[in-house]
Amino acid sequence: MERVINAAEARANFSQLVTEAGYGGREVIIRRNNRPVAVIIGYEQYLELRRQASERAARFAVYDEIRARNPETQPEEVEADVAAAVRAVRGS
Repeated sequence: MERVINAAEARANFSQLVTEAGYGGREVIIRRNNRPVAVIIGYEQYLELRRQASERAARFAVYDEIRARNPETQPEEVEADVAAAVRAVRGS
């Protein structure tokens, strides 16, 4: 569960917020002038987000490589090929 606080409150309660995030899994959103500017999360959650971002980047690198090898291919053609492949997999 997340908690939203202003920057002054975050400054005054920093140690407690770090403990809540690190050991309690509680996210803290810090706002300044009624706009979110930062988030305090636990280290384990940070590592998980980094892992997910890395996996996503690797998947998109494959897409970019395929797209670079086929620059003349139209999106409609790709969509039709994907739909045909999905049908073939489901039919087997």
